[in-house]
Amino acid sequence: MNRRKLEWRAEAVSFGALGFAMNMLGKIGLVVAFALSAVGLFQTAVHAEESSADQTWDYVRVSQIASDQLSLDVEVAPFKNCKPCPQPGSARACQQLHLVTKDMVLKDRLKQLQVGDRIKITFTPGGDKGQNVLKVFCLDTAPSPELHTRIWVVAVSAISLLLLCCILTVFRPQKLIIGEDSRYSNSKFQMALWFFVLVASYIATLWFRGWYAGCEFIGGVNIPPHLLLLSGMSVLTFGGAKAITTSKVAAAAAQGDQNAKTTSTVKPRFLWDLTHDDGKPAVGGQPAVPPQLDFGDVQMFVITLIAVATYVVVFVSFLSNIETVKVVTLPDVDTTILAVFGLGHGAYLTKKAVGDVGMT
Repeated sequence: MNRRKLEWRAEAVSFGALGFAMNMLGKIGLVVAFALSAVGLFQTAVHAEESSADQTWDYVRVSQIASDQLSLDVEVAPFKNCKPCPQPGSARACQQLHLVTKDMVLKDRLKQLQVGDRIKITFTPGGDKGQNVLKVFCLDTAPSPELHTRIWVVAVSAISLLLLCCILTVFRPQKLIIGEDSRYSNSKFQMALWFFVLVASYIATLWFRGWYAGCEFIGGVNIPPHLLLLSGMSVLTFGGAKAITTSKVAAAAAQGDQNAKTTSTVKPRFLWDLTHDDGKPAVGGQPAVPPQLDFGDVQMFVITLIAVATYVVVFVSFLSNIETVKVVTLPDVDTTILAVFGLGHGAYLTKKAVGDVGMT
C-alpha cells in the first residue's frame, strides 16, 4: 500500500511540474510576443521619423551629374562662393550638396538634366550611410506671366521685327513677297510668314527667359523637328516654284514668247494675287485670259494661315510655363498640320510644274 501511495505522489509531482512548465512557457511566449510588437512599433516610429526628416528645397542649381547617374551635386542660391555641406543645416546660405540616387527611375530622369538647370528636390539628409539620398526632383519654373503680358511681348517682338524689315527695305516691306511679275508670290509669302513667326517666337522666348529666369538663361532655345521640317518645306516650295517658273519662262522665250510673265500692266493686289492665277495677256491675236480663282493657290493660302494661327496660340500658351533650364525647345506643330501643310505645298508645286507658265 505504501508503495502504491508513493507512486501516486510521484505521478502528481510529475503532472504538477509539467503544468508549471507549460504555464511558464505560456508566460514566456506572451513576453516574447509583446517584445516583438514593441520592436515593430519602434521601427515604424523610427521610419516615420526618418520620413518626416525629408527636406524639400526649391530652386537649386545642378552643378554636376555623375556619368552613371548615381549621384548629383547641387548648389543653393546665391550660387557664389559655395562651400561643401555634407549635412545641410537649417540655414539656407549658399552651400553645395552631394546627393546619391537609389531609384532606377530617378537615374533615368537624371539623364535629361544639364549643368545649370534649376530644380526642386526632396531628399533625406544622412539617410543611407550618412549620405544625402535624393527621393524626387522636378524642374523649377519661373513665375507665370499674365496672359496680357505674354500677348504684349509677342506683339512687341513681331513689331520690332517688322520695323527692322521696313528699315532694310526703305519702308517697303511688301517688296519681300512680290515676284518679278509685280504680283504677290504665294511661295514668297508663306516662306516670309513662317520666317517672321519663327524669329518673333525666338525673340519673345529670349525676352521671357532673360526677364523672368535671369540673364543666365538667354539663349539655349532649340527648334523642334516638326517645326524645322515645316520651315524647310516653305523654303523648298519657294525654291521649287522659282526654278519651275524660271525654266518655263526661258523655254517660252526660246520659242519667241517674250511676254510669258508680263509686268507692264500688272498692279500688285495682295489677296487677289494670292488666290488667283496670273491670267494671260492677248498675244498673236488671241484674246486675253483674265486671272481666275485658283484652287491650288487658295488651298496653300488657307493652310498657311491656319498653321500660323494655331502655332501662335500654342506659343502664347507655352510662355505661361517658363522652365528654368539651360536648354528649352519651342512648341512643336502637330502631325495633322504638318501633313496638310505638306500636301498643300505638294499640290502647289505640281500645279506650277504642269500648268501653263502664263497662268501659274
